[in-house]
Amino acid sequence: MTVSDRFGDRAGEYARVRPTYPDALFDHLERLVPGREQAWDCGTGSGQTARSLARRFTRVLATDTSVRQLARAGRGGGIRLVAAAAEAAPFRDRSADLITVSAAIHWFDLPRFYAEVRRVARPGAILAAWSYFQSRIDPAIDAELIRFADEVVGPLWDPGIQLNRDAYRSLDFPFEREPWPALYAEGRMRLEDLFEFMRTWSASQVWERTRGTDPVDIVRADLARVWGDPETLRVVRWPLHGVIGRVP
Repeated sequence: MTVSDRFGDRAGEYARVRPTYPDALFDHLERLVPGREQAWDCGTGSGQTARSLARRFTRVLATDTSVRQLARAGRGGGIRLVAAAAEAAPFRDRSADLITVSAAIHWFDLPRFYAEVRRVARPGAILAAWSYFQSRIDPAIDAELIRFADEVVGPLWDPGIQLNRDAYRSLDFPFEREPWPALYAEGRMRLEDLFEFMRTWSASQVWERTRGTDPVDIVRADLARVWGDPETLRVVRWPLHGVIGRVP
C-alpha cells in the first residue's frame, strides 16, 4: 500500500462497513448550491457520498487516488469515476456547483487542494467537508472502542488524523462559512461487522503491516463480553463534524 492507496488493502471491508450519510445532509447542501448541474466528490473512496449526490445532481465527478477503492464504487447513475488526486483534478475551470469531501480532507495537502477548489468551483459554489471519529453504540461497547483507539493502536495514528479527532476545529478553512447542521450517520452491525470496521482504521492497517497480527485480537474477548450474542444487530451512530463554505 502507498499513501495514494491508503485504504486499498481494505477496499472490500471499507465498502461493506463504512457508513453512508443522512439524506438531511444532502438536502441541506442542495439548498445552498447555486445550481445542480455538476458535483465533485473528492476522495470518494467506495462512493457512498457520490451515490447520494447522484440523486440530486445531473453529473457527479467522483475522484480518488485508490483504483481499488474506485472499483468498489459502482458505475452509472450519472457518476463518472476518475483516478486522480484531490490536488490535481482533470476537470474544467468553473464547472462544479458543489464540492464534497467525506472522511478525507485530513489527508490532503490543503493549500494545493484549496487552490484546485477555487479553480474548479463555479462562482458561489459550496465546498463541504465532513467526517466522524467516535461511534456511539452502547456505553460499555463505546468504552472498549475508545480503549482500542487510544491505547492499542493509538501510537500508530497518522499525524493528519488529529484534525479529524479534533472534529475539524483546527482545520484551516479559507472560505466564508455556512452553518454546519448537527447530524449523525447511522448503520447496523453485528459483532463481526464491528471487527471489520475496526480493521479499516488507518492505525489498524499500520499495525497489521508492521507487526503481522490483527490488533482487534487485543480487545476481541472484551468486546464480545459487552456485546452479548454476536448475531445481535445493533444500531451504530457516528456524530458528524464538518465545515461548509461558499467559494467566491
